[in-house]
Amino acid sequence: MAVTAAVIGCGNISRFHFSGLEKAGARVKWVCDLQEDMAWPWAKHFGARYTSAYQEILADPEVDVVHVTLISSLHKRICLDAIAAGKAVVCEKTLSERPADSLEIVAAAEAKGTILYTSYMKRYIPAVAKAKELLPSLGRILSTHIQTFQCWGNLWEGPPETGFFATGSDGKSEVVRRYGGGVLVCGGSHILDLVLFLLGRPKRLYATQYEPAGLDYDVQAAGLLETDHGVVHLEALAHPLTRIGFLNDGWDERIEITGTGGRIEVLSAAWDQVDHKASKLIHYSEVTGQATEYRFGPVSPFDRAIAQFCAGVAAGEQLGQSRQTGYEVDELIDHIRRSAGRHEALTVAWQL
Repeated sequence: MAVTAAVIGCGNISRFHFSGLEKAGARVKWVCDLQEDMAWPWAKHFGARYTSAYQEILADPEVDVVHVTLISSLHKRICLDAIAAGKAVVCEKTLSERPADSLEIVAAAEAKGTILYTSYMKRYIPAVAKAKELLPSLGRILSTHIQTFQCWGNLWEGPPETGFFATGSDGKSEVVRRYGGGVLVCGGSHILDLVLFLLGRPKRLYATQYEPAGLDYDVQAAGLLETDHGVVHLEALAHPLTRIGFLNDGWDERIEITGTGGRIEVLSAAWDQVDHKASKLIHYSEVTGQATEYRFGPVSPFDRAIAQFCAGVAAGEQLGQSRQTGYEVDELIDHIRRSAGRHEALTVAWQL
């Protein structure tokens, strides 16, 4: 069955959702944005209807799934309305700006039996999927290092005067206005999801954050997370170095998992350059004493994720990802912030 979809929010991130829906064979019936000029190119491309009022979409009985791809502060209201209208929901990360709000969204979806996905697409990077497959070969997992180092410019030696990371006249930066935080939210949320995907829920954590004077967001977040599969060393960093990383482009995102039976190293490309940059995995086996390198061609994890989301909606099943995923990441973000603010370790108080 072909899924009938609507996309609410036609900004930068939506292009990946439109691509995924098209490649999955979905019918895009509606596009919605307050700025009509942002929505019309997509409406024309898909032969879709345009509206600035998302309620019109929710009233359409033909719509199976709503993709929520606008700023994080608006996610809660639209997700709850879509769930109440009986629509499946694919929501961009983060699910909301507070774990209590994310919990409310998840609880509503579970009570109604509605399919709910939070678009943490890095689970679908080919090298990450291969790492999940190879994990049993590592035996007992001893230690994990996971990082996302992203080139945001030199925010460490004075605030920028203009641009996405500058403080506006209202005292807020654009990155906070759109996403609710700095590098922990924008980059760290994805690697927290990979911790959940590969190792399960952390039980306890200790974290630090650094927010330079004159900025309203963090440029570094680091932590030690205790899991049932060893300790995780985690760091999200906004830096000014343009040529680091395995592709020498300033992007340095990697996972290293060491066990009694071997080691896995994953290196992945920048999230928005998946159409021409690849990922890589190196697997060392203690049994053979050999290291095997897997190189994967450019494959969009958005396309892979949305294909599975569409399959789940078509089947009426929550496939591949729990409804709770978005809440779990938001709970960890909140605990990292509180641990850093208090300078103390915290037991993670999971509410689901």
